[in-house]
Parts: sequence; C-alpha cells; structure tokens
Amino acid sequence: GITGSAPRYARARIETSAHFLGWLEDKDCTLADATQHDIDTWIGLGATTRRRVRDFLQWTHARGLSADLDVHWLGREGLPESVLGDDESWRLLRRCLRDDSLALRLRVAGALVLLYGQVPSRIVELTVDSVTTTETDIYLVLRDKPVLLPPSLAGLTVELAARSTHEQSTTSGIETRAWLFPGARPGSHFYAGRLSTALTKKLGIFVRPARGAALSALAADLPAPVLADLLGLSITTATRWSALAARDNAESMSPRVSSPRRSESWCPGE
Repeated sequence: GITGSAPRYARARIETSAHFLGWLEDKDCTLADATQHDIDTWIGLGATTRRRVRDFLQWTHARGLSADLDVHWLGREGLPESVLGDDESWRLLRRCLRDDSLALRLRVAGALVLLYGQVPSRIVELTVDSVTTTETDIYLVLRDKPVLLPPSLAGLTVELAARSTHEQSTTSGIETRAWLFPGARPGSHFYAGRLSTALTKKLGIFVRPARGAALSALAADLPAPVLADLLGLSITTATRWSALAARDNAESMSPRVSSPRRSESWCPGE
C-alpha cells in the first residue's frame, strides 16, 4: 500500500531532522535541552523546507525526548504561491473540460486535481469500477465514498473508462484489475510521477498549488469531518484547510461589510 511518493516524503523529513540534530551538536546542545529559541533560530537561518522538522519534533515530544517545540505551519499566510488563484484555477479547468486537442486521461486527471484536490498517486490507482452510474447521475469513488461528478467531467470520465476497458481487454490475456489510467505494462496502472510531469508540461498544472486551491474551496463549503471522509484526508489536514478557508472568507467579507456592493454571479458551466 506504499505509494511512490511515500519514501521520498519520509527521506525528506529524516534528512531535515538529521540536519537539525547536527546543528544542535555543533552548538554543544542536546535535543532534550533544545529550546523554542533554538528551533526558531535554526528555521530562520535556512529555507522554508526546514519546517519539515515539525513531524519529528512532535514525535520526540510525545516520547519525552524533547520539550514541546512549536513549528508554525505557514499555510497560505507564509506561502501565497502554494495556492492557485481562482481565475487561474478556472482557466485551467475550462481547458481540461473543453480542449479536445489534449489527451483524454490528462483532461480527466487535471480536472480531478483542480476540483477535488486529488494527487497523482491516488488518481492512478482509480479503477474502471470506481465509476458508477445511476439513471440520472455519474459518480466517482475517490476513496470509500462516491462523489457526484458535474456533467462535463462525468462525460469525459465515462469515455475514459470505456477506452481504458477496451485497451486493457485487448492488451492483456489474463484477467486483471481494470485501471482507469492504465500503464504501458499489462496489468499495471500509469506511473504517478509521469502523470504529474505531464500535467505540468502539457497543461501547466502544478499539482501542489492546484490541489491547495481545490481543498480551500471545498473546505469553505464542507465541515472538516465530511471533507476528510469524502476525499480520504486525515482529520488534521481537513481541519487545517477548514481553518484557512474560514480565515480567507472573513478577510474577503470585511471590505464588503464596510463598503457593500452587489457582486455578479457566475456559473462554472457557463
């Protein structure tokens, strides 16, 4: 059940933790004696990636190996470029839904990132059976729950499912799981790293900021437990996005309250 990104995620945090411990050693300081001033100083001396030490310090504190050292989560306040703007997000989504010159699987994958904050490692693990239909609607099971697809994306997803089913039935002589995004080898799904690269190069979709925009928008409408259950997020992650969305809504409402004006309504399907 380990995705391709899991080892990279672990290595990055282990390396960051090792660098912090090395810095403490150079100061003749042990982890047990490290203070909040020490961690703030170390983070301030380097790049924002040093904040990856946050998980390690939570782990050491839980086991009595260090004090309760806080590493502030930057969120959008510290990394505004990590969340795609609304205008750019809608522009990219329109291209996914309307540009017939693009590969179908990239259009569907891009829309899943932009609308539902899905990551490539999850997208490539979707199967044809993840697409379910009723008399009136089409759903996609993203984790354990079926999510209603808007008509434009629903049509593309059904078409992709049909193509993928036909492709795998003609290339594999054995009965295997029917992937929605099949790979080159029979019985395998598309490689998540290649999908991420293709989304960036072919569509201009950088996964992290696009996913951030989607989760922020969804968190503004859904309670954290529902968001976590629907998209397969941890409750901590869902709660963080809900807090960010609540703050952003408060900031956007402030000028409207002080200077009320009638806003134009717009429908994504138009």
